[in-house]
Amino acid sequence: MSQVELETRFAPADRSPETELSRQFEIITSQQIPQLLDTIPIIVMVLNGNRQVVFGNRMFLQTVGAPDVRAMIGKRPGEAFGCVHSSLTPGGCGTTEFCVECGAVRSVLKGLRGEWNVMECNINRAACPEGGQESLDLRVCSAPYTVMGERFVVFSITDISHEKRRRILERIFFHDILNTIGGVKGILEFVKEEAPEHLREDAELIHGAMASLSEEIVSQKQLLAAESNELEINVVDLASQEVLEVLQRTFRNTEEARNRKLTIDAAAHQAAFRSDFALLRRVLGNMIKNALEGSRDGEAVTLTSQVSGEQITFAVHNPGFIPRKIQLHLFNRSFSTKGLGRGLGTYSMKLLGERYLGGQVGFSTSEEEGTTFFVRLPIGGPE
Repeated sequence: MSQVELETRFAPADRSPETELSRQFEIITSQQIPQLLDTIPIIVMVLNGNRQVVFGNRMFLQTVGAPDVRAMIGKRPGEAFGCVHSSLTPGGCGTTEFCVECGAVRSVLKGLRGEWNVMECNINRAACPEGGQESLDLRVCSAPYTVMGERFVVFSITDISHEKRRRILERIFFHDILNTIGGVKGILEFVKEEAPEHLREDAELIHGAMASLSEEIVSQKQLLAAESNELEINVVDLASQEVLEVLQRTFRNTEEARNRKLTIDAAAHQAAFRSDFALLRRVLGNMIKNALEGSRDGEAVTLTSQVSGEQITFAVHNPGFIPRKIQLHLFNRSFSTKGLGRGLGTYSMKLLGERYLGGQVGFSTSEEEGTTFFVRLPIGGPE
C-alpha cells in the first residue's frame, strides 16, 4: 500500500503501515518488557521511529480508557490522549504549528536521536463529547531503547497538574498575605510613634509580633521555593563582623532570648566575603533560635566567625548537649523534638546553606564542650 506524503509544520508526518506495527508489537511482547512496564505506577508507552504506540502499560490503558493495548497501536501520544490539536491536520500529533512548542513531541524527537531527557508540557484534551476541555500539566521522559537491533523510545508521563496548581496558589497566597501584612505593619509603625506614653510599650509589642509573623511567612516562602528549585539568590559583598552584629541585634530581644545572653566572640575574625545576605541570615537565624531554645536561663549563646584559606565559617555555640538518637535525625525534614508541625529549622539550614550558598552545614556536640552549629562558606561566594 503506497503512502501519501503528508504536510507537517514540525515533526515528520510519516506513519508505519499496520504490518510494520504488528511486527514491532510482536518484538516488544516477545520480551519481558510488558510484564515489567505493567508493574510501574506511571503511564509508559513504547514508541517506534514514527512516534507511534507499539505498546502501552496498564496505567496507560486505564488513563486513555482503552480495553486492550491493540486498540492504541499506531496512535501517537497526543492522539491517544485526545489532544485538541492532534486532529487539526491530516498528519496528526506532532505536525501542527502548536506542536512546535510541545514538550512531549520535542522530548520524543530527542529520544529518537538517542538522548535520554526529561521535559514538561501542557496538553489540552477533550474532556467530554459535549466539547469541554481539560488542561493537563505533564512531566515527560523519553529514553532510547533498542530491542533485537531495532530502536524504540520508552516514553513515560507523570501528571504534575496538582503541583503546578499548588505553586500558583502558593504564589498568590504569599503575595496577597505579605501585601496585607505590609499594610498593617505600616499602620502599626504610625501607631507606635504616635501612641500615648502609657500605650507605647503595648504598641511596640504588637508591631514586633507583626514583624515576626512577616519574617516567618517570608521564611516559609523561601523554603518552598528552595525545595522546588525556584529560589533565586542575590550575591553581594558582606563583612563578617557586620553580619554577626545584625544577628545579635535581631535576636537578643526575642522571646527565645529571654533570660539568656546572646554574645559575639571577641576573637571572631573580621573578613570581607560574598554571599546572599538574606539566605545566610536565615541559616544563621535558625541556628541561633535553636541554640537559645536549647539553653537554660542565664546561659550564653555565642556567635563567631573564622577564616581559613578561601573559606569563612560562621558558628553558633550553646552549652547544651544533643543526645545521639536526636543527632541521627537532625537534618531530616519535619523532625523535631518540639512537637508536631516543627522541624523545618535544621532542614532549611542544610538546604539553603549547601544547595544555594555553596557551603557546608554541620554541628559538633558533647557534654563537656556543648553544641556548635556551623556553616562553612566559600569567601568568593557560591558558584
